[in-house]
Amino acid sequence: MKRILKTIFFIPMLLFRIVLHIIWGLFKIALVLFILLAGLNIYAQNSDSQLAKSITLTENEIVSYLANDNNNANTNNLSTDDYSYYTGMKWPSDTATIYIASTNQTLRSAYEDAIANWNNTGVFTFTMADDESSADIVASDASDSNSSAAGLTETERNALTNQITHATITLNSYYLIENPYYGYTNDRIVNTAEHELGHVIGLDHNDSEISVMQSAGSYYGIQQTDIDKVQALYAA
Repeated sequence: MKRILKTIFFIPMLLFRIVLHIIWGLFKIALVLFILLAGLNIYAQNSDSQLAKSITLTENEIVSYLANDNNNANTNNLSTDDYSYYTGMKWPSDTATIYIASTNQTLRSAYEDAIANWNNTGVFTFTMADDESSADIVASDASDSNSSAAGLTETERNALTNQITHATITLNSYYLIENPYYGYTNDRIVNTAEHELGHVIGLDHNDSEISVMQSAGSYYGIQQTDIDKVQALYAA
């Protein structure tokens, strides 16, 4: 009888210990994963390396897959811009004047940084205009939830010469600033402005390699491939 009673009490205790060990093991695994992911996130936020950019891209893809906002929107479906491209179109020379009409300080700063970054490449020069009427390019902003793009570039061109005569850029604050769900950090906002300026210069979308001209995401700034394409465009 005693053996039977011991067996009856032993089995539940054994099962309890097994379950406890499993839970403790899972907790330790979760803790290690949390520390690892936190470390990767800190590294990605404080580094400009290709690995850091890949980590950030993966994080954003995971978040966009798991999350749902009120409009059932998804960052994978959000294009960087709305743009029509004509092969070989460009300005008469590798320079143009630009006026920042945006009154949003965050977007004004993004435009200024993007202009400086393109100017620093040495392949195209944007010069600040004193007023909108005299500028070749007008950089503005709008809040448009009906658009599926974070930016819009509209160009006017001479159909005979294929030369750009005027351009307007609009950054969409609805996605870039007003809705944190879309995850636009300041770097990604600047990348978006660089992307739109790339269109203004004459570049088309480039989804075949790492480029500021990728059609969605705004995860990359100006790359050497973008610089090379501008050089080739204005050398022709």
